[in-house]
Amino acid sequence: MSARETSEEGAPAHPAAGGIGARVSAAWGTARQRTSALAAVTRKGARVVWDSPAPMRLRTLTIAARHAPWSGAAVIAGGAVITTLFILRLDRIVFIPNHGSIYLPVIAFIAYYWDLWLGAIAALIDLVCIYFFFAPPTVGMKPLNTTSFAQLVTNGAVIAFTLAVVQLAVSRRELAEREASRFASLNSVGLALAGELNEERLLRLIAQTACDLTGAGFAAFTLRPLDAMGHPLTPSRGDLFHLAAVVGVTADEERRLQHMALGGEGLLAPIFRYGKSVRVADAAAAYEREPATSGVPGSARARREAARRLAQDYARGAAQSADLRSLGAPRGHPVVRSFLGAPLLDRQGEVRGGLLLGHHEPDRFTAEDERLLLGLAAQAATALENARLYRAAQSQAQELDVIFESIADGVSLVDARGQTIRENGAARTLRDALAATGADAAPMPAGHAGQPPVLTVAQVAGETREYLVSTTRVNDGAPAPADGATPDGAVTAVTADLGVEQPSAVVVWHDVTEAQQLTAERRARAETDARRALLQLVIDELPSGVYLVYGPEARLALANRTAFDLWGAVWPVGQPMSEFLREQGTRVLRPDGQPMPLEELATLRAAQSGEAVRHHQELIARPDGVSLPILFNAVTISPDLLRGLGPGDDTASAIGEGYTVLVVLQDMTPLKEAERIKDEFIAMAAHELRTPMAAVRGYAEMLERGARAGQGAALEEWQREALDSIDVATIRLVDLTNDLLDVSRLQADRMELRIEPHDLVALVKRVARRYQVTSGKHRISVHAAQEYVVARVDAPRMEQVVGNLLSNAIKYSPEGGEVVVSVEADEAREVARASVRDSGVGIPEQEQSQVFARFSRASNARELGIGGTGLGLYLCRELLAHMDGRIWFESQVGNGTSVYFEVPLVSEGDEEAG
Repeated sequence: MSARETSEEGAPAHPAAGGIGARVSAAWGTARQRTSALAAVTRKGARVVWDSPAPMRLRTLTIAARHAPWSGAAVIAGGAVITTLFILRLDRIVFIPNHGSIYLPVIAFIAYYWDLWLGAIAALIDLVCIYFFFAPPTVGMKPLNTTSFAQLVTNGAVIAFTLAVVQLAVSRRELAEREASRFASLNSVGLALAGELNEERLLRLIAQTACDLTGAGFAAFTLRPLDAMGHPLTPSRGDLFHLAAVVGVTADEERRLQHMALGGEGLLAPIFRYGKSVRVADAAAAYEREPATSGVPGSARARREAARRLAQDYARGAAQSADLRSLGAPRGHPVVRSFLGAPLLDRQGEVRGGLLLGHHEPDRFTAEDERLLLGLAAQAATALENARLYRAAQSQAQELDVIFESIADGVSLVDARGQTIRENGAARTLRDALAATGADAAPMPAGHAGQPPVLTVAQVAGETREYLVSTTRVNDGAPAPADGATPDGAVTAVTADLGVEQPSAVVVWHDVTEAQQLTAERRARAETDARRALLQLVIDELPSGVYLVYGPEARLALANRTAFDLWGAVWPVGQPMSEFLREQGTRVLRPDGQPMPLEELATLRAAQSGEAVRHHQELIARPDGVSLPILFNAVTISPDLLRGLGPGDDTASAIGEGYTVLVVLQDMTPLKEAERIKDEFIAMAAHELRTPMAAVRGYAEMLERGARAGQGAALEEWQREALDSIDVATIRLVDLTNDLLDVSRLQADRMELRIEPHDLVALVKRVARRYQVTSGKHRISVHAAQEYVVARVDAPRMEQVVGNLLSNAIKYSPEGGEVVVSVEADEAREVARASVRDSGVGIPEQEQSQVFARFSRASNARELGIGGTGLGLYLCRELLAHMDGRIWFESQVGNGTSVYFEVPLVSEGDEEAG
């Protein structure tokens, strides 16, 4: 027989029995479902009735009445009267076997909602009512018989049982309410821990919750000082802690406690030193107990030693909290009898602070309160650590945000779709610039192999910039690129701190404009240095001295060895010329040996005025006693040529109002010696020529006078022309001989002049009339700004100067034309200025520097066959120099030449002396 065919009792399965069981089970299930549905409907209906307005008002009135001082007595009296009247009325309608059962709800109601003693009073009143109204005989005083006594005892027993049950319900209710209150308080603390980040408010909330849950009179939080990283700054001693929060005291008491030193021994030592909680029933008794020490009984030191040993024993588990000693409270501290304290421990088990509770009555704290306080202290320690970490994280996030925005390179964080998640200011500026130029402003996708691309962006900050674009993936697990991009883990941490979603790539726009410009500048500097070195090598090999100066102070930029040799010292680059001369003790003299003012030096004249100074002779008197005649030529050049050649890269901008001047100086000592020899030869030759020239001219004149006087044969026409030619040639030779003699006298410094006041206007007009008769193709005009211009000159030599200038103007204007002579007085400068302007062939620019040299003539004059010795302008310059004057010219090929000269005017002192 199979198991399926056997019933649970082991009897054979009958088909009818199986059908009945199934029907019973189905019926039972249906009944359970209907019962459950009915119960649900009943509960729902009861809930609807309970929450209806009438019961709600009744409950509200009851709750409000409970807090009235007279509510208990009123309910007892009213309940007794109403219930008694109700029973009397009901007793006439139906038979009530036990009248006391109807009083039970009223008694239970009073005992549950008001107080047990009020319920007991209500029970006594109800028993009296039962005795007076319902015990036979009814309504009246009667002696107690067995029946009535049994009835009263039974009712009293039932009422006592009911009161006991009600009291149990009240205890359960109070326990539930207390637990609910604790749960609500702990829940509020938990919510505060989760959302409150202000340390003071958080500690006050936890302290207030501890007071509420334990019934403490006051609560205080003490904290140990920490650094920014959360490391303790002081040892774990209570006297080094500070009061962080306190509740349960007045504002004045709180201010006193803020300035009151915390104790480090006694009841606080186990908390602060060893991290153990302490619960003492009576701190005053713990203070009054005399310690057993070897010191003087009752002394403060003995108390501290005993308290310290007991705290150590308590921390090791060798003593109870009742054995701890109190060292008392400071003056002004709230009275503490019951004491409960718990340490705040961090994750490493270090004491972070303490949560201290006190009450002015003894034995108010229980072991449950101690466990609760330990939990609150642990939560407080965790909350403080979280708050510190949050502040640190927030500060770090702010720092990272500031760093991110202050990065000079553009940084963009993009997601997998290529959308920008976040970017700094530099990246935004680049995107705006790209958008403005119509280019694609989105960053380049990640994963480009090889060298990162360089992108040129126009009109960023008003110029074209170049950016090296590097892209680093974050989520693909690829290794960090070789160009030093941020690793994936670091990027993830940084973006998390910045509060952005996880990026897919980081795009960095590195500005390489300055780097490339610096590279180009370095390359240009290298090329400039190479050119400078080559230039220095070239000019060092020149036989003449060469140097380059800039600015109005003539600061040195470049010089060759020959220049240093001529000056007799090394001129430092960048040093002004006047400072160099002063430091070296070098003097600059005129050719006649007289001191030359600094403003007349060729170098300073060119650097300050920009004029070209050519063939300017100066005498350098060195400190070693050597005096060298030097010929200076100074011309201005473009300041751009100085870039890279001066002491700094910005030499050209330091020039200011001055000029850049190239100076060539040549030692004239060998030339002077050669000229001396040549001058001696010229002087000797001139003297030797004067005698035969005089004889030739004398014999020619004698022949011509003899022919005119009839002495001898008459001369033929060709003979007279020959005599005229001999006379003209003789005159020319005499003039040439006189010029050569003047040159030799000037070179030998034997020229004697007689300087005296003379009217320059009359002198010029006189010479102009004389030269006007020599040429019919030229018209000489004289223009004078004043009627008289009296200058200090040697009249014959000044006529020679003006005659040489007019002779040149006529000679070098072969086509004729006007020759204009101007004379004026410059009273401000006390000089007389004259000029001779022609419209002749002019002087080529490249030959103008040699015009005042001896025997120098322009090449175009030689090509045109214009004769001359090249001594006229040289004699003019030297003669004017001996009269304290100077001469210069302006000329352009094909447009003629203008020659200017200046001589001193006669001053008032000279006139009075004359």
